[in-house]
Amino acid sequence: MRRGRRTRRQFVRAGAAALGATLAGCSDRDSSPTSEQFRFDGVDDGFAERTETVYDRLTAIVGASIHERTTIERITPSEMRERAGTYPVVGGSTTQKLAYRALGLTERLDADRSFEFAGSYDPTSATIRLVGTDDATIDDQLLAHELFHAIQFQTGSLDEWNRSWAVGFDRYSAQQAVVEGTAMFVEDEYVDGCGGDFAHCQLAEPTRISPGSLDPALLLQYGSYFNGYDFASALAARGGWEEIWASHDEPPVSSGQILHPAWYPDRHPEPVTAPSEPGDGWTLLDTERLGMQALFTTLWHAGALPTEAVYTRSPETTDEVYASLVRYRAPVTDQWRGDAFTAFERDDGAYGWSWRIRFADTAAAETGFEHVRHWAESRGAQTDRENVWTSDGRYEAIGLDDEDVLVWMAPEPADFAALAPEYWE
Repeated sequence: MRRGRRTRRQFVRAGAAALGATLAGCSDRDSSPTSEQFRFDGVDDGFAERTETVYDRLTAIVGASIHERTTIERITPSEMRERAGTYPVVGGSTTQKLAYRALGLTERLDADRSFEFAGSYDPTSATIRLVGTDDATIDDQLLAHELFHAIQFQTGSLDEWNRSWAVGFDRYSAQQAVVEGTAMFVEDEYVDGCGGDFAHCQLAEPTRISPGSLDPALLLQYGSYFNGYDFASALAARGGWEEIWASHDEPPVSSGQILHPAWYPDRHPEPVTAPSEPGDGWTLLDTERLGMQALFTTLWHAGALPTEAVYTRSPETTDEVYASLVRYRAPVTDQWRGDAFTAFERDDGAYGWSWRIRFADTAAAETGFEHVRHWAESRGAQTDRENVWTSDGRYEAIGLDDEDVLVWMAPEPADFAALAPEYWE
């Protein structure tokens, strides 16, 4: 079978998402056609017929189908932006917000960024929303992506997951990769069929993205698509759709398993001990594991991982319908084995944090330390104290402890002794 032309709707500023909660907004369009499986809103009969065709092809690919009548609604870009405002990409806890700022993905602690989308599936109302000014602007890949999300939620185990940020920073990233990456893999399979078994497919133009063109706040979110696709592809090669559906029953616990599918399901991150209670005047808030994907993202975004130091795809590669040119992997970050990011609050409301990053061995940690030093130098000015930098009224410091690289942030240099007395007193 000849492989079809790799195609994909424009995705730099708009994604396709499976939403865990009902989004704000409404539509006053009259109802359009209905069928046994679907109720259509705001589309014509031709679009309804095309949707049924895509759905029939999709069920043959994935071996599953929807169980509830599902509403398919076309909304305008302005309606999408209204709904996107209630779908934040930054975790809600103070620790998670501090982590985003620590990673260099946001500049302010109160910063947030909604995730604009080309399509979404809302499992609470069994509704697919597709963004377009008319029916012709919605291609078959987008239909396949969102129809698959409906199948995922109606037949898989996703309704048993905790899909909120409360599940943990790294675990949340891993789960998102299963949801979105599998839908991306479905698109690829669908386009393959359009090159051979399927006829009359409505496809868009190919897309290749450099993460450098993205809002930094969205880098981890897009990682769910980029890295999740590779994960689903690896599972399919291992055991077909049986393996893919098994990952829905037993989802990965870490982005390390996503980036290294051979680690799934048995190899978990190493436990990394959180720091002890801080000194007087400080309170420990929470500890999160940020994960391998987060480590790569912060080093790459800071310029500590130049292009020649990361794994990339050729711009001419046509193995995916949509892909990142940067693969979110590098030799140094591949040596990640676990981490612990801990947030602290001072009595006056100021914040600090520590990040202990575990590497495979001391040699890998030494290499990691040099990359983290580059990261620190890119963020601030060197002080008169070794391995301490200052920027935006905050101080950051780094250290090395056998297999672990340590990073701290504090509002004043004297606060390091309260947060990590074993290193700074």
